[in-house]
Amino acid sequence: MLSETFINDLKTALNHTLPGENAQYKLAPSYRPKLTPAQISELNPRIGAVMLLLYLKNDEWNLVFTQRHAYEGVHSGQISFPGGKKDPEDQSLIDTALRETYEEIGIASDQINVLGSLTNLFIPPSNFLVYPTVAWTESETAFIPQEREVAEILEIPVSFFLKVESIQETTIDLPNGAKFNVPAFIYEGKVIWGATAIILSEFREVIASIGHKKSDPH
Repeated sequence: MLSETFINDLKTALNHTLPGENAQYKLAPSYRPKLTPAQISELNPRIGAVMLLLYLKNDEWNLVFTQRHAYEGVHSGQISFPGGKKDPEDQSLIDTALRETYEEIGIASDQINVLGSLTNLFIPPSNFLVYPTVAWTESETAFIPQEREVAEILEIPVSFFLKVESIQETTIDLPNGAKFNVPAFIYEGKVIWGATAIILSEFREVIASIGHKKSDPH
């Protein structure tokens, strides 16, 4: 099968020791605090999950992202992975990621093959502790954005994130009026920063470690 080697190698890497916080913080804003698990627990964070969904398009591995609508909130207009808060009916955080993926972009759980997870990440502005799930689909990806939450769906080749020049410094205006220079991935004018970039920072190291520098499906 076209995808077998890459998928098997990625699954193996995700189920061994992950790069973790050291990789995550390479794309973290300078003002981001480093908190211990005990300190995070004291904040009683909300628990959520996101989905890094891989699929083949134009003979290349891609990841799907959503761009939020502008709203009065800390993550207004930002680019993120499909995901959200764990609901009481979710049996696990993987179930949360699968449910949110279906709700936000219309890909059902029976079309998704879960490979593993990345290191969890605390997001201070929204007091969320997020668990990233990595999966892939071999189904035809006809995304259906949830109109209430998703302004746009973005499809980006994995190979883009492995390029050194994909990471740039850019100025971000925070909701409190402050301006900061932050590291970000900038793809065709779209700025991916904050929690999403931090998660991607670990993911790119996992991908690079398995030798698929261009995420070549062959």
